[in-house]
Amino acid sequence: MEKKFKKIKYIIVDLDDTLLRKDRTISNEALEIYKKAQEKGYKIVFNTSRSKQNSQKYSDMVHADYGIYSGGCQVVDKDGKELFAITIPAEKVNDIVLKLLKVCEKVSVQTKEHFYASDAEYKAQNAIHYDFSKGFHEDAFKVMCYSMDHDLIEKIANENGLEFQNYLNGGWHRLSIKGANKWNGILRFLEVVHGSKEECMTFGDDFGDMEMIEKAGIGVAMKNSQKEVLEIAPYITKSNDEDGVAYFIATNLLK
Repeated sequence: MEKKFKKIKYIIVDLDDTLLRKDRTISNEALEIYKKAQEKGYKIVFNTSRSKQNSQKYSDMVHADYGIYSGGCQVVDKDGKELFAITIPAEKVNDIVLKLLKVCEKVSVQTKEHFYASDAEYKAQNAIHYDFSKGFHEDAFKVMCYSMDHDLIEKIANENGLEFQNYLNGGWHRLSIKGANKWNGILRFLEVVHGSKEECMTFGDDFGDMEMIEKAGIGVAMKNSQKEVLEIAPYITKSNDEDGVAYFIATNLLK
């Protein structure tokens, strides 16, 4: 085993298109490998833009030791106890939502307890249909919107001192507290567990995963990653549909 691999304690994984297959499943073979890794003392940590609630069934399947949720905004332990959280104040959420309604086809808001969506047809994430034009008065982890005018949404984020992230180079965008991103979520997690970045092995596929892939002790991109992610990744594993995370763990940590 390479010297860098011997330092690893934390296996930190994105969910969609990384740990999860395209059909949003985890194979039994992969689950067995994750179990063996935990039996050897490795801690499995989810690091996802999904909320805690929307990740729970996968956490239960994998028995994840920790979760970094809502794109670095919340850290919880295996029992769901919150170790860290950072939110956008309700007043600012309301201002942002009203601005976005004027220029976006769809708007949604993730709070600690619920996912609210302007699209009445959206049923994922146990979404609650909400008419944001009436105002919205809850603190939130993130505000999301759909618009192909990337520059305009980024401008609105910057004008309001918020973090901007585009998903998969498409029409969906995320606005969150400055500094709320997956890598800073890892740093907050490491403060809690008194760990170091050299002890982290990270897996991802999208733009929001790039920093953690570059800066972790071992950074791994999925074969199905965005081109820009593949270009900066120190290591590349098989695709999500080929159980690339499990394959890399079995090949490099369990032998």
